[in-house]
Amino acid sequence: MFLLDTTEKMLVLIFFVTTMLSIGMQTRMSDLRLLAASKGLLVRTLLANFVAVPIAGVAIAFLLPLQPLVAGALVLLACTPGGVSSVQFTSKVKGSVPLAGATLFLLSLLAVFLSPVLLQLALPGKVQIVVPHGRVLLFLLVYLLLPLVAGMFLIDREPGVAVKLSRPVALAGVAAFVVFMAVTSDWRKMATGEVGMAGVGAMLLFILVSLAVGWFMGGPTHDSRQILATSTSMRNAALCLAIVQSSAPGHAVMVPLIAFSLLMVPPNMLFTTYHAIQGKRKARKALLGQN
Repeated sequence: MFLLDTTEKMLVLIFFVTTMLSIGMQTRMSDLRLLAASKGLLVRTLLANFVAVPIAGVAIAFLLPLQPLVAGALVLLACTPGGVSSVQFTSKVKGSVPLAGATLFLLSLLAVFLSPVLLQLALPGKVQIVVPHGRVLLFLLVYLLLPLVAGMFLIDREPGVAVKLSRPVALAGVAAFVVFMAVTSDWRKMATGEVGMAGVGAMLLFILVSLAVGWFMGGPTHDSRQILATSTSMRNAALCLAIVQSSAPGHAVMVPLIAFSLLMVPPNMLFTTYHAIQGKRKARKALLGQN
């Protein structure tokens, strides 16, 4: 959101609004109450994103021979969960759409307040971290929370209409995401090329480690594991960009952050596709078993 032109910003906003609206149209208040009661999953989500992954990311940044800017970007990303683009994949987990929406909003909101604390612990003492709280909170309210609440209001008042609209609205979000990835592919690839093979390798390693952390801490159910794995591995590059723009001399870290925003998509796309195929196979076997 912080380096995009008008067309790219519009695509991003369409993606966020339509996706969260679609999630809301599949979520009832009873669903959220059940999620709030899942204290074990909540604790594991927080531990994975604000403890385990930051430790892993800082270790990778300081133990591997990386360019200082790449190492700095990894530390930023490790301490900043809540990547909003994760909802493109987590919302595809059938039967767990409310969990996907709630996890996204929770991590995005907490990151605004907890990530600066983690960064002060992880970075040298002279580095001053500035978070534009007002801009980020306004973004979360307008483009994530309000569409979610609007969808929940619609399914409560007009459930038939909500059921009919949720799928085409979700497809509009998918289309906006695909077009956005296409129109920004060139400068993302340029950024990836500038960080070098060692930087790309370190980022991919960090993504895979984060996926594994989320999967193993996701609890006993397959769906919660899948959602937490993706939510944990897709870090909040947008919030990182907002931080570096407000924290001199942070601008130099922008290139590896942009590179990461491209690199985190393919592993999660493959991860989501694999589990979708496995789910269809299990459903087919179950159907054949009944017959």
